[in-house]
Amino acid sequence: MTLEGNLGAASVAGGDARQESGTVRPQRLLLINPTIVDKREHVHIGLGTVGTYVKLHSDHEVEILDFMIHRRNWQQRLKKVVDEFRPDLVGMYISSPYFPAACDVARELKRIAPEVSILAGGHHPTLSPEDTIAEPAFDMLIIGEGEKPTLDLLNTMARGGSLDEVAGLWWRDGEVVRKVAKPPLLAAGSMPAVDWSLHDDETLRASFYFFGVLPVMASRGCPARCSFCSITNVQRLYSGEKFLRFRDPVEVVDEVEAHYERYRDWGLRIIYFYDLNFLVNPRWLREFTAEYKRRGLNRKLRWSAYTRADHVNPDTLESLRDSGCVNLRVGIEAANPYMRNVLYEKDVPQDVLLDAIRQIKSLGISVTGYFMAGGPGERPEWLMESLELCKREGVEYPVFFLYKPLAGTDILDRAEELGSHILADAMSENADFLHGVNMEHQHIKSWQLKAYIYSTQLLFGPKLVWAQARRAGWRYPFRLVKYLSRAIAAGFSPYGAFTFFVFYGYDHFNQPLRIEAEPNPGPLWRGLMALTRRWMGHSGEPEPEIVPIRPRPLWAVDEPAQGTFVPAAALAGDTTTPSAEAAN
Repeated sequence: MTLEGNLGAASVAGGDARQESGTVRPQRLLLINPTIVDKREHVHIGLGTVGTYVKLHSDHEVEILDFMIHRRNWQQRLKKVVDEFRPDLVGMYISSPYFPAACDVARELKRIAPEVSILAGGHHPTLSPEDTIAEPAFDMLIIGEGEKPTLDLLNTMARGGSLDEVAGLWWRDGEVVRKVAKPPLLAAGSMPAVDWSLHDDETLRASFYFFGVLPVMASRGCPARCSFCSITNVQRLYSGEKFLRFRDPVEVVDEVEAHYERYRDWGLRIIYFYDLNFLVNPRWLREFTAEYKRRGLNRKLRWSAYTRADHVNPDTLESLRDSGCVNLRVGIEAANPYMRNVLYEKDVPQDVLLDAIRQIKSLGISVTGYFMAGGPGERPEWLMESLELCKREGVEYPVFFLYKPLAGTDILDRAEELGSHILADAMSENADFLHGVNMEHQHIKSWQLKAYIYSTQLLFGPKLVWAQARRAGWRYPFRLVKYLSRAIAAGFSPYGAFTFFVFYGYDHFNQPLRIEAEPNPGPLWRGLMALTRRWMGHSGEPEPEIVPIRPRPLWAVDEPAQGTFVPAAALAGDTTTPSAEAAN
């Protein structure tokens, strides 16, 4: 039987999907976050957006299953939810690091409920569809943004229509994989405020207790073309469309305010904006922060956002002042300019990077600096530069990830020439960005990368712990014991539980923490660096020469496949952005 036939039969046999009168009943959609790995995460905004869109535009029933506090018994949790909810369709958001985990969940689902169709979506299926559809447990996948295709699929299932009507859908028809062209991007006005009640209360309360974070997205798209990032090639899929889109800033504040009223007593402590570049549009940022302050939310609910260093300028800094922003998450990737700008193609000059960190800190806003270790062409001496930058500039929250190859990223095309290659089993084992070395390198060993990641936590963690303990006083040990006991009971590892406590516990993240810059670190630090350099070693290669990079204004890629650029804010109608001629 074909998948279309199986869908129709399952609908009729599985619970009167089409009644004899010819009317249809709403379908049941179960969305699953398949991160059954050791690293825990707070609730997932991608699933929330898809589920909310379906709920707003149809009568279909939607639930979200997150294994955050059910890592140890995820199979039992899956069976319980499937038995009670009886889904017609199960959808999963999949990124490359969690593809093996998603396969494990899909296989278990097929074992306990073989009649249920499983749909894969997200960056990995979009950029590696052949790899995804080759897994027999996945019946279908969606290319591109998933809200409207998922809704169209459910509507098609409800009326017994043809899958050829669902834009962006791939599915197996016997031995043949059938495909429908992807849909256009979702318009900014159609991006919904997430309905978090699609999660069960137990998971939501646990997420607020352990992390205190609620994700919000005010825009979609990214103007950069970093070689390590999946978004670069997602842009190319949508050549000719407006990839960078902004929601109405007042509607975004409405969403935040509603979340605050509903979840402040559940442990909501901070809003996490998941926009890839929150500061990219100065006019939008001014309108958002003005409205946020007008409602007094800047004093009630703090917020954090992602940014690039080259989006930090006097205009954006003025908007951030007294806005409630307590943390900016800056994608630094590597302190070494060659690694950052030539291999990773960040195109952020060194002086721009350093000035951005200093300007952010001058407003009393803490800096989370994201770094990668073990990308193609990695060298031990470059990793040492990242340690030195964090210490010298006083980066409050240095976060070092192990590089994980992502499907469809440009840097992988150059890996062999750079002396790096993906390990044979790296893409087939469950992993995350903190565990597992995925590449073998000419200049650095796997054990050195693992040791480096742990050393970053030992080098920077104690200062964070001390600052928090000094601020909390006698309450600190009691808070620590309570948090650890609850986290371990929920299946967190002791080490993971302590790490999350340091970053997210109580008021640790939403109260500004000041780590002073140390341009001339003391003898203890210099001694630790000398020891670290000893076991890290040196590549023995000369430092490559790079062409100096000219700072650019705020850019957005309008048609990335052709390399056509327009100012990012101009895409949102901001006429204050410098003209293209001035930029050139």
